[in-house]
Amino acid sequence: MSVLANRVSEVESQISYLCGRMAELEAASERITERKKAIEEDAKSLVAARELFQKASTYLRAQVSSRFADLATRALTYIFQREDIEFVVELDVKSNLPAAAFYVVVEGHKVDPKDALGGSMYEVIGICLRLVCLEVFDLKGPLILDEPLRSVDSTNLQNALEFILSYCKESGRQLFIVTHNEVVAQTADKLFEVGMKDNISVVKEL
Repeated sequence: MSVLANRVSEVESQISYLCGRMAELEAASERITERKKAIEEDAKSLVAARELFQKASTYLRAQVSSRFADLATRALTYIFQREDIEFVVELDVKSNLPAAAFYVVVEGHKVDPKDALGGSMYEVIGICLRLVCLEVFDLKGPLILDEPLRSVDSTNLQNALEFILSYCKESGRQLFIVTHNEVVAQTADKLFEVGMKDNISVVKEL
């Protein structure tokens, strides 16, 4: 009888242990289930955020490209005195990444900007892109240009300067230009000469 009682006691102990173990596993399973639900909710939020970001990114790219194309067209038309020129930006997606193609339409023909009017067009377009970014991203402060319009020939240089000055006047933005070009320098309201004396920069108003 004693042997049977001991065996029953052992079985009861094993059952008690297994019941405790099962309770632990059930608790762990509940925690895993709750964690899974939390991860699924986070995944849904991330998917929604990604979709929102993609929509916002697409909208912003469209806004920037549209304003960029419009300003560049205005600049090229004014600077080069041609009504048959248009700057175009084509948005695309390649390998799941946004991409953009730039070209100029001259007399109805699509051409690479460099082939249309040479390096001067690239420089004008680069300045236009900077102007658009200032406005689209609502960046405050002055416009600072270092040796701008170096590739623009003397025939079109004055028109280019007038266009930049007109933009700054319309936008209320102060303009600073660093240049060695006398023509560019003479358009300034205030002119400062920066020299060197004893390895120290010296600024003199002219």
